[in-house]
Amino acid sequence: MSDAPIRFDGEVAIVTGAGHGLGRSYALALAARGAAVVCNDFVAERAEETAKEIAQHGGSAVAETSSVATPAGGTAIVNAAIDAFGSVEIVINNAGQLRNAAFEDLPAEHWEEVIATHLDGAFYVTQPAYRHMKAAGYGRIIFASSAAGMFGLPWQANYGAAKAGLVGLCNVVALEGAPYGITANAIMPMALTGMGAGGPPPYSPDELQNMTELFRPIARVMTAENVAPFVAYLASRRCVETGRIFSIGCGHIARAFVGATHGWYASDLQNLTPEQVASNFDAACDLGEFTVPETAHDEIRYITEHRPGAGHSA
Repeated sequence: MSDAPIRFDGEVAIVTGAGHGLGRSYALALAARGAAVVCNDFVAERAEETAKEIAQHGGSAVAETSSVATPAGGTAIVNAAIDAFGSVEIVINNAGQLRNAAFEDLPAEHWEEVIATHLDGAFYVTQPAYRHMKAAGYGRIIFASSAAGMFGLPWQANYGAAKAGLVGLCNVVALEGAPYGITANAIMPMALTGMGAGGPPPYSPDELQNMTELFRPIARVMTAENVAPFVAYLASRRCVETGRIFSIGCGHIARAFVGATHGWYASDLQNLTPEQVASNFDAACDLGEFTVPETAHDEIRYITEHRPGAGHSA
């Protein structure tokens, strides 16, 4: 592994939601290492402040204020990169919002708004950027998922669904982009950014108390600055990992994954009953042996290889 500094000279990055919090930290980190950055935020003042800060430190940046939640907005963001700097090598899909509520109380419009920003927005920005990357034979795409999507969190049905959806989108982009030098990875960042400040009640009183107690020992290190270095690595040519999910923050990095247990195989498919399933359910759920498929095809191959009678003619 080279010890040379990771640089982005001559590369162009799009960071959505770059006006504050994690997005701002990503934009500053990439610019500090030579990237030209399109700082997208639907609040113009915030986008301009990040771009101005980059310029003040000798970097190159433009502010862009289109909404990620429409196809036209996504296209405009990518066009801003091409028009200003001539290419796009990096996309960090960071834009987001919170509209938390208990599941039974969640208004349909709050479901739609959160899905539109997180999931639809990532598609609308990534697709036109992907086309440029494919033509150029290189690209780095990062999707901001969340532990709320992968593991669940009360009062976040809309947010969790959007964030889980981003992992599915990432997986497909990684597979299709691999022949063209394009990587795609998902991150689950841990940082206290105030994204939900001023919005609806963030959580139920009991859950808020629980989270306060959980965060108290590590709150001081749950900063955007402790997430940005790993995101910069994922965005670099040094990193060739793709189709991965990473939990990052607080000085901690870990790969998260979706796996399948070895499971239970019925020996007699002609007489399979729910009672047999019940009797063997613990074996189906036993974590003692598992596989982590790289694609949906890999799961089929695993089952084919391990089912009773594998290797014999049907």
